[in-house]
Amino acid sequence: MRVEPVSFGVEHKALLYHAKFMLENRYVQIHPTKFDKLITALRSAWAKDGVLDKEVTSYHDILDAFRLCLRPFKEQSAMQ
Repeated sequence: MRVEPVSFGVEHKALLYHAKFMLENRYVQIHPTKFDKLITALRSAWAKDGVLDKEVTSYHDILDAFRLCLRPFKEQSAMQ
């Protein structure tokens, strides 16, 4: 196992925009019954200027984990 530290202080905006891009462009599909808390987190997510408002967002810790999971994946335009 390899552990790679990620600084949310530096990468939080990029992680949020990347997750949004991956979802909007259908690179990711989420099973509706197995990941109901993630879906709730995504539906309740509120950001201003790329900064996630964790006071308003339900299950923000699950959303943070989702953003980290998507980090290694690149969108198609960046791969060309």
